[in-house]
Amino acid sequence: MRKIGGINMNTAVRLTGKLTKEKTSKRYCSIYESLKESLKEVKLHKEGKIQLDTWDDFLKELKNEE
Repeated sequence: MRKIGGINMNTAVRLTGKLTKEKTSKRYCSIYESLKESLKEVKLHKEGKIQLDTWDDFLKELKNEE
């Protein structure tokens, strides 16, 4: 068996009794859709049609919410 995340899968199966991953919560959109939307935003930003916030602005906004 192969290793995933630094753990031998034989060990994982022996400990959990399962070979499959646990079900995770679903994303609101696929990775493809998320990337496509991000690229659209970058294109609009380069054309000067939208202004994107900086990391500093984002961090200030988070601090203000608390």
